Amino acid sequence: MTPKLPHPATRHPRSRHSVLAGMLAALAVLSTACGGTSDPAEAKPKQSAPADHDADDVMFLQMMIAHRQQVLDIVRLAPDRSRRGEVQTLATTLEKDSTTEVRQMTSWLTAWSKPTTLQGPVNSHAAHGGLPLIGAAEMKSLKQAKGRDFDTTFLNLLLGHQHNAVQMSQVELKKGVNPAAKKYANDVIKNTTPLVSRLLDLINS
Repeated sequence: MTPKLPHPATRHPRSRHSVLAGMLAALAVLSTACGGTSDPAEAKPKQSAPADHDADDVMFLQMMIAHRQQVLDIVRLAPDRSRRGEVQTLATTLEKDSTTEVRQMTSWLTAWSKPTTLQGPVNSHAAHGGLPLIGAAEMKSLKQAKGRDFDTTFLNLLLGHQHNAVQMSQVELKKGVNPAAKKYANDVIKNTTPLVSRLLDLINS
């Protein structure tokens, strides 16, 4: 049985750590079942996707594009605001990987003659794991922060954001039919474990 991941009830840095530690433990079980972990960077989709797909594959890719685009919005703030080299290095890696993922997922949907954006707000797709993304108020707070305050907010927002990607990927593995999309979902789950671990290390250092 797939472990149920805890959802961060609040985005306050201190109060979320115990919940996210539980998330990390659950992810460790998931990634063992999926075949281990690799690089902590975000998952890179395969280069081509077979034509066979269903509505769940389409929804998954659309939601993951929205998710990764928000990652890009976050990490692109780091160069001008962060004072930590490790944070800037992580941001650079995530920007590169997320850009590659968005490009590949967009090409799959285009090949299937499907829209690359969701019909309706992302937060309305709870049945597909579409839990609320980072809100406008949180993004505004991040944009206004600098130095140490920025690093703390930045890392905690990214940490909580990983929960959505895992939930969406779990739904895809259960309901999707496209081999490449399911492989990507599996990679997302595996690669989230070391990414969460790295984020926690940076928060606590």
